[in-house]
Order: sequence, then C-alpha cells, then structure tokens
Amino acid sequence: MGEAVLFDLDDTLVDLQYARRYGLRAVQEILPALKPVPLEELELVHDEQLRANYWRMMEGSLSDEEAGCEHMRGICRHYGLETDAAVDAADRYHRALQENSRLVPGVEALLESLRGRMKVGVVTNGRSQHQRDKLEYLDLLPLDALAISEEIGATKPDPKIFQYAYAQLGVRTVTMIGDSWENDILGATGYGMDAVWLNRYRRTCPDPSLAIEINGFEPVENILRILESSS
Repeated sequence: MGEAVLFDLDDTLVDLQYARRYGLRAVQEILPALKPVPLEELELVHDEQLRANYWRMMEGSLSDEEAGCEHMRGICRHYGLETDAAVDAADRYHRALQENSRLVPGVEALLESLRGRMKVGVVTNGRSQHQRDKLEYLDLLPLDALAISEEIGATKPDPKIFQYAYAQLGVRTVTMIGDSWENDILGATGYGMDAVWLNRYRRTCPDPSLAIEINGFEPVENILRILESSS
C-alpha cells in the first residue's frame, strides 16, 4: 500500500499554464502589435525565452525581475518590435500571473483526502523564494517533504533531488506525480519510485510501462485508488 506521494509543483499542483495565458494576454495589451498573434504561438515563443534564460537564473546571474524583462525583450525581438516597453510588459505579466494563480482542478480535494492517509511532499525545479511564495499563497504548506532545485543544488531529473525528498518522508513506498515525462517520470522511476504521469493535454505517452497515466485529478476516488495500490 502506498505510504507517501510526491508532487511536482508547476502545472501539476499549480495551474501555471492557466495563469500564464492571462499574463500573456496582458502583454498583448501593453504591446498591441502582438494582439493578432495567436495565444498558443505566443506561449511557444515565451517558452523559448524561459528556456534560454533558465540556467542564468539558477546560477544567480539573472534576478527574477531581470529575467522577466529579458523574456519580454526576447519576445519583442522575435516579432521585430522595439524593446522599450519590455519592462512594463514584464511587470504586467507578473501581476496578471499572481492575480490568476490557482490550483489545478481537483488538487484541493485530493490533498484533503490524503490528509491522515499518506505523507505528502513536493519536488520542484525553480528559484527557492519563487516556489515557496506559490506554496504559501495557495495554502499548500506545511508539507512532509519539500525539495526545491535551487536549495538542493540539483534539478529534476537528477536522482539527488528525489533522494533528498525521499529521505524527508521516512517511508518505503513513494509515488511521484508530475506532468513532465523527462523531469518527473524518468527522474522518479530512475530513482526507483513508482510514477503517475499527469497528461492533461492528451499527449502521446512515450512508454506506458513506466507510469500510470491520468488526465486530471477528478474523480478523486480514482486517484486515491491508484496511490493506495502502489507497491
């Protein structure tokens, strides 16, 4: 029987994509030339900027505020726009992101149902203060285990970050739930944990033998059944 569950944070517990879309719509208001750009396309361009600056943020050579501005400058350059409004766009994006923060549907009920049944933890890549602010704002604290990449000095899928969380839990049977196949599923199974892949957008599963696939957290009873059957 399952004794503990570890969750990824962004787009597993926290509906980051939902908030990001509001943020990017706000950017389109600041930069009207972007209004004709489909939101899905703008998301992809924004993703490219996030990846381009990720390691500079993790190394501390780029603050969160500087990174936000650089992301917007990158979007402007991609579409051949002047970068003068990048600071205003970054500020509006950040405010919209905060204003529209929410949990993925079903998470609140699932966590309530897990209370007293299993230990619960979070394993997440990102800046320490940024991730802790999300956890506090959405009332996800306290946790039985918390592993944040900046604090550990290792990012998923590195086994070190899973080892750190596992040691905090103090149990034998742990299941990891996450939306990233590479970071969450390959990382957790590589360390020896069971894994559940949250596939909300119905992507093709790379290897059904590695993880149980779910498309959401509702109905909660189904998720509990999966977790309780972990070996």
